[in-house]
Amino acid sequence: MNVKITKIDGNKITFESEGNPVQTLELEEWVKPDYVKVGEAEITIKNKRIAFVSMNQSTPAKPGATSLKNHSDGDDMVDFEQLLSKAHALKVPFSIKTQCLKIDWEKKTAFFKATVEVYATDEQYKKYVIGDLSEESKRPVRMMLAEFEGHGDATEDNCGDMVKKHWIRMAETRAIVRALRWYTNNAKCAEEEKN
Repeated sequence: MNVKITKIDGNKITFESEGNPVQTLELEEWVKPDYVKVGEAEITIKNKRIAFVSMNQSTPAKPGATSLKNHSDGDDMVDFEQLLSKAHALKVPFSIKTQCLKIDWEKKTAFFKATVEVYATDEQYKKYVIGDLSEESKRPVRMMLAEFEGHGDATEDNCGDMVKKHWIRMAETRAIVRALRWYTNNAKCAEEEKN
């Protein structure tokens, strides 16, 4: 739902949306208040709590956002290492899966899909389990909260000289970078996408 966040008080967010009265709800544990700002946003509400917040582009960047400068074209960019570090810094369990969609050996073209799967922490999972668990069912279980997908392609012609021979791996890396950009809410182009 599109809203206008008007107040942030610790873990409580006050917002208004068109046609609805002003509401104040708490954030889920995995939604970090540091990343929420006053202004236009899109939120998801589950069980009368805010489970997801995406700030609109006009809102100031998140604290600790990283970028690379000093490129020949002067653009702000990120790279794979920064995106992966940022994902780990969020302190939320996640995994990255890749799938090769197509390889054309003759044209030396590869297409990949990467998926970042985000899971609840053990404490978050326990909070939502209803009833007493038997000993057998107490084994670790992961509750997926969100998925972020990215697609990547590469050919010998659109890879830099150092990785030209490794166009298949570059397609996979580009897919991962794009999925990590979605997960870390980073709209900047990645160095791996530029080559």
